[in-house]
Amino acid sequence: MSILEKLRQGPTLSYEFFPPKNPAGWASLYSTLGETLKQAPDFVSVTYGAGGSTRSKTLDLVGRIQGELGIEAMAHLTCVGHSRDELHGILQQLWDSGIRHVLALRGDPPKGDTSFKPHPEGFAHASDLIRFIKDNFDFTLGCAFYPEKHLEASSLEADMNALKLKQDNGADFAVSQLFFENANFFHFRDRAVAMGIDLPLVAGIMPVLDIKQLPRFEELSGCRIPADLPAFLGEIVEGEDVVDRGVAYATRQCDELLRGGVAGLHLYCLNKHASVMRITENLRALGHLVRSERTTA
Repeated sequence: MSILEKLRQGPTLSYEFFPPKNPAGWASLYSTLGETLKQAPDFVSVTYGAGGSTRSKTLDLVGRIQGELGIEAMAHLTCVGHSRDELHGILQQLWDSGIRHVLALRGDPPKGDTSFKPHPEGFAHASDLIRFIKDNFDFTLGCAFYPEKHLEASSLEADMNALKLKQDNGADFAVSQLFFENANFFHFRDRAVAMGIDLPLVAGIMPVLDIKQLPRFEELSGCRIPADLPAFLGEIVEGEDVVDRGVAYATRQCDELLRGGVAGLHLYCLNKHASVMRITENLRALGHLVRSERTTA
């Protein structure tokens, strides 16, 4: 069953991982995979490094997760540094390895660059990459959206128009950037529906593990840090107390989103399983994400 079909039956549960850069990281990832997959997610995704840092590892990891562990895996793919021919080759590799889902992204500038520079024979926008993939392959395609506006967008309306173009060019569903205020997600969703966007919109949730993460989240993603979040997390910067409160806050977010009819939850793991496992178990205790016949179809 494709991710799109699962989303139509919804709500889905999914996790995101990234390819490590060293052997110790791989050992940690395999431990995390083993634990999180016990929760029977509907799918997992694997990120794609900018500037070639982990690209080949993404192809390897996504294939191994699906082929060896039997979980539907989605590969991230970005425009960064790639010509059309290179992108076609990567997509062919994914297809030949049995991968049928791709999250098509423009991608962030490589480390050290302050702005995105498209390859002279590549694409400047995710919408162009989506159209290219749809014209050449039969992947089910995800895309990204920003409930609180992309940092480079001139307005929320302009950003929503960009999502509409991704839909028109062939995107099948969309996964959000992280956010901490559900009202902003619901506001975006309602406005999107009003302008003809009918893609399933999946909420991307990041549990806070360390208060020092918050300024970085805001800087990199443009997400807003609500006034009640630092207060809820408490005065201790890091440690188990912060993790416990981060899990509690994310659980509350997810519970409200599910009660509000969200298409799915995509939990950003940072290759660590403890927090996302606890969040998932909390949601099950609240009566959410109970797996039924739909997961075996």
